[in-house]
Amino acid sequence: MSRLRISLLLLALTTTSVAFSNENNKQLSYSISAVEASEYQDINSHFPIDVLEKILIKSPKEKEYEMFVAQYQVDDERRRAIVYPLPRQHEKETNTIDNKKHHQYRQEKWRFLSAAVKKHTKDSDRFITYWDNAQRLHLFTGRMAVSEQPIEKAFANSEEKLFWQKIGNGFSQQEQLTIFAQCLIGKARDATSCLSQLYTDAGDNYILMSADDMAHIQEISLLAGQGLPLETRLFSTDSDLHGQIKQVREWAREGEGTGSYMLQPIDENFVRAWRIIDPDFEDSLLASLLPFTTAAEKELADFRLVFKSDWGGYLSLYQIIN
Repeated sequence: MSRLRISLLLLALTTTSVAFSNENNKQLSYSISAVEASEYQDINSHFPIDVLEKILIKSPKEKEYEMFVAQYQVDDERRRAIVYPLPRQHEKETNTIDNKKHHQYRQEKWRFLSAAVKKHTKDSDRFITYWDNAQRLHLFTGRMAVSEQPIEKAFANSEEKLFWQKIGNGFSQQEQLTIFAQCLIGKARDATSCLSQLYTDAGDNYILMSADDMAHIQEISLLAGQGLPLETRLFSTDSDLHGQIKQVREWAREGEGTGSYMLQPIDENFVRAWRIIDPDFEDSLLASLLPFTTAAEKELADFRLVFKSDWGGYLSLYQIIN
């Protein structure tokens, strides 16, 4: 059993209604074990999965979270991807109801995205996205994306580095992820010039965004070398939808809030809201491509929307016009 500081990224990528930041400086324990893939529904991957790993994470409050990583092989190269498998219906586990719903939501959205990618793009096209999205995209569609691995300097302490080096199939020695982070926090109007460092000449270039990219905010901040004008808060889904939206809107305008916000699905009990506290950041590429409320008001001449999932645009795929 290993121990790891709780990070926003770790818990946001697992299945949790509670998220912690590194400021808490607490530790959790985790264990990694192989599970029988036959106990889970087929995730419709492009490549056969050799090993399905379950990472069981226990917080200091004794709450457990699950993360699953699929291992597979392509051309003698071992690959990994974080996935969201659903237990088969006969499995009788009552303590993972939230996990199942969390996984079902994300698995469905990725299935729809994968179908759109296969329909609208070519094998020679380039996809620019965050490393965990890139790994899933390859597993589900066979399409290559950058960056395919995390980068060491994105993590603040040795425990996180060791954990994500294993989960992410090693660290990339290239600077693609750093470039992408810098492009995300830069102005949307300058994005095509910034992103051109990552383009391919062999086909079209696309950018893939996920609401779960917000789990990487601490990484992006470290890679870009600056803090980001974003704040986050959990809201209960106990109230009716209109009441919840009203609460989020009021919070988004409080204090330094600009009123621009987006929602990140967590589970049936909570939703995570993010708000912008600097008006200039509303024009960033990140705030323009993710489902912030001000993004709908913007016309992005350099990006053509190819696919957007329902229920708040959890996944979005844009073709870069250049």
